[in-house]
Amino acid sequence: MQREVWFSHRENIYEVENSEFRWTDKKKIWNWDHCTVSLARSYKDNTLIGVVRSSSNTNSKYMGDMPVNVRYMLGFAIKNVSELKIEKAGEWQGPEDRLIFQAGSNYWIWDWAKEGTNINESPVYELHESISKELATQLIASDNIFKVDLETEPGIVPVIYQPAVDSLKNFIREIHCARLPEESNDGSYIIEVTLIFNNEELRRHSYKGFLNKIYERIRKELNGRTVDVESFRMVVRQDKNDPSVIEDVSLLFEGIYSDYPNKPHSIEDDDIHGDKKDAKPHSVIYYFQDRRHPVIFINTSNHAMAADDNNRHLWKWEYIPWVKNKPVIFDNKSRKDIDEKFKTFLGRIVSYFQAS
Repeated sequence: MQREVWFSHRENIYEVENSEFRWTDKKKIWNWDHCTVSLARSYKDNTLIGVVRSSSNTNSKYMGDMPVNVRYMLGFAIKNVSELKIEKAGEWQGPEDRLIFQAGSNYWIWDWAKEGTNINESPVYELHESISKELATQLIASDNIFKVDLETEPGIVPVIYQPAVDSLKNFIREIHCARLPEESNDGSYIIEVTLIFNNEELRRHSYKGFLNKIYERIRKELNGRTVDVESFRMVVRQDKNDPSVIEDVSLLFEGIYSDYPNKPHSIEDDDIHGDKKDAKPHSVIYYFQDRRHPVIFINTSNHAMAADDNNRHLWKWEYIPWVKNKPVIFDNKSRKDIDEKFKTFLGRIVSYFQAS
């Protein structure tokens, strides 16, 4: 089991006022406790990546007032590390001395320097040794699999990441994976993934929250809901001789692709609806644990998504649908069934004329 440390990072301060998101020019050092740090290498350029995870426990009324564990993740590049040192309380204006090292210019890993303890037994010492060794030897494989020590899931299920700042109102409530009945000639099949979000808050075009209220009223009248529902599809190709072997997974983001047109859009954007119906499938960039779990990033505030992260400086919510005490409902309803559940009489009339 990984041992916990403190993690600090220097980042620009963002502001959210009347549902409008913006970065400021002011910087601040943020401190996170109860963190674990693991190492990986980018398959793109072999850069060493520090992967920081933290979590918090709370009760969710949506989940039936049950205790849930909210998971967070942040990745950052490590090109060098400073010497390990004990920093006196007066030096950093903190309550106690700490054992600390710096990874790059904006990240620090540390723990309290307790009197009488052996520094060599500290988790900070262990991490400093591991990072220094890996920078010198480059032994970690450069691949696209997130290696995480958690319970496994045999099904084809995605892991979803979403900027934690967006969790003010836009967090995910439910994840549904429905296998569609049709199969192609090559034996591949489609899993439709539907995400139910708590809400959809406009950021760039909210006009001090005015349009959010109108947008919410329209969704309520047409769809019978204020929650936002988005879907994408996973095309699964299995081995012809052994269906248990997954050869490839590709992704279809019809009307909700964030990297369009050939430009990555981020959390400030709220009107991105990339990829037409006949768009080519996108390759999976990262997998979680194994090749049965593609990684998907929610990149914009209208929930446009892609296989890569367009908000690298922001902490993410990490939604792993199969783990215990997860903060989301994990089920297998189809998008059609979900839409029918919410649809109002007015919405049914609109749908009828759209189909005609």
